[in-house]
Amino acid sequence: MIRTKKTTLLLLKILETVTTHKDLHFKFLNTLSYLEYIGARKMLKSLPAPILNKTFLEHINEEIRHSLFLKNLAQNLAEKSLGFKEQELIVGSTASHYFQEVDHYGLKFSFSNPVLNYLYTTYAIEQRAALFYSLYNDILKKKNFPFSMQTILNDEVEHLDHVLKKIQKLDPFWETNMEEISQFEHQKYFSFLISLEKKVSEFYLTPHFHPFKKENNPSYHKI
Repeated sequence: MIRTKKTTLLLLKILETVTTHKDLHFKFLNTLSYLEYIGARKMLKSLPAPILNKTFLEHINEEIRHSLFLKNLAQNLAEKSLGFKEQELIVGSTASHYFQEVDHYGLKFSFSNPVLNYLYTTYAIEQRAALFYSLYNDILKKKNFPFSMQTILNDEVEHLDHVLKKIQKLDPFWETNMEEISQFEHQKYFSFLISLEKKVSEFYLTPHFHPFKKENNPSYHKI
């Protein structure tokens, strides 16, 4: 994973902003739920049934569990049922495009091996997710939210070690290939953050914006 000061500062700015307003925050959580769902769906579509062993099924289940956890948080904040409609997300199509682009690039190193493609895509995106959830978790703690991302974060870190060992075993050129896909992922991730920041800024310019104040919204943290 490529980590730069520029992307980290941009992400922190976005996280500080989205956690300020209830309507923006629930859409943000729902977007994260959508990304986790895409991960599970991608695995189901790309991995042939004959090779779906216990490990693969456990990972699919983990992605769905993360998606459900985030969906519940989003619905509690929204106080209504949510799907994955574009108006219920923040840059939903851009989020999906980021995932699809990284996955497609991973085909370059897979040599028609769906397992290796899955491993490279998983490692590139879950490295990013681990940092993303870590920074988001810090913001939630700082603002005294009654929920955290710690469970998801623990799962991502644990899974990364397993995936890396598999890549090292299957691909003798893994170091060079990992560096290349990480560079590509960083480009797509930064584009995603730019789109996210733009959408968040547009939200604050609309008439419905009223800065969230905890004391005036006692039901907000009842999750």
